[in-house]
Amino acid sequence: MSICSPCFDSGISVASCHAGISFGVVPADSNYFVTITHNATRRIQTFSVESDGDGIITIVGAKLDPLQGYTISLQQDCSKFVICEVEYDCISFSVVNTDADPEEIGIINLLECIECGG
Repeated sequence: MSICSPCFDSGISVASCHAGISFGVVPADSNYFVTITHNATRRIQTFSVESDGDGIITIVGAKLDPLQGYTISLQQDCSKFVICEVEYDCISFSVVNTDADPEEIGIINLLECIECGG
């Protein structure tokens, strides 16, 4: 049994009424099973997705409770994604409550505030 790498803490708070969540980087145009796990209850949601041409995965339709924390991971044998040239097998984020329209919020990119050192 292999041991996966630690989670990447995105530091992002996702609006509870988002239109979708994107993260990555994985091989482009590849199929994945992605899980979103509620950190407290351990409830799991599973999604079948394909990465886009840039290797970004987007999940649409996740049901997230406000004021809770979640972890996203890939199900394939500790499959990893790359952030700032470091491999991770999961990414964590928290959820905030909002009354905004999901169309106004759009797709939330868990990596948009990341600045890799150069």
